[in-house]
Amino acid sequence: MTDQERNKGTLSGMVCLDLDGTLLNRAGRISSRNKESLAACLEQGIQVYFVTGRPYCFARSLADMVDKRIGVIACSGACCEFDGQLIINELSKEAVERFADGLETSGAHAFFKGLTQFYTHDAYDERFLYDHHNNWFSEGLKVQSFTELSYEELKEQAVHIHKILVYDMNQNGLKDLAARTAQIPDVQVSWYRNISFDVTAAGADKGISVDRVRKGLGLKKEQILALGDGWNDLPMFRSAGWRIGMGNAAEEVKRVCDEVTGTSEEDGVAQILEHAGRYFR
Repeated sequence: MTDQERNKGTLSGMVCLDLDGTLLNRAGRISSRNKESLAACLEQGIQVYFVTGRPYCFARSLADMVDKRIGVIACSGACCEFDGQLIINELSKEAVERFADGLETSGAHAFFKGLTQFYTHDAYDERFLYDHHNNWFSEGLKVQSFTELSYEELKEQAVHIHKILVYDMNQNGLKDLAARTAQIPDVQVSWYRNISFDVTAAGADKGISVDRVRKGLGLKKEQILALGDGWNDLPMFRSAGWRIGMGNAAEEVKRVCDEVTGTSEEDGVAQILEHAGRYFR
């Protein structure tokens, strides 16, 4: 029996945390104060979930290092843990191929991410690929990246893809690619910032996965506390009763929040979670 199964019906609430710009500081680390606040929530019977655009290999391995009771929603909602299972909403092979065709004419950069295998037409880029993290990744989640592929090789080799991360400094060109991508059947586009968007299967976003977990745990919407900073956190906020924006959050995010806490450099997560009881009375 999993911790979630044991806790079902007894939880006082659930905390949903974005990672980059929220729980993680600029160095990509979780401060001691933030770690202590997560542990305190778990001990109080509050379920904690990492809800991130990062791939599952990274999010699950990070959760294992902090506390194995933490759940994970990764790849912008395409991967969702519940009751000891990993629920995955993959992009279809046809959708991947059609996107690759549009990518070739756009000049944008893209990284096709599966469970432990990633693919790109670019050279290895530590910002978006994870082989250099294998020394601390959990067993079974060590990754392999296939880089500098031709577009034909991408279409042939990129299978079982959870998410495609796309970026380009040419914002107009990126908007055009996003609009064309959104026309592919059974695909959805989620913007992170104005130079980057994610491509996932339709029906895969942070909010949908939060709702799935919430209902499975028997919690009400008002028992969900969400903290985030980016545009891709907006679906998560729509599924939460309490919405907390980071001090470094995009202005569009702050406008829909109930509160704004400190920045990720100021332990803004801990500033909220140290008083989590007031949200779950």
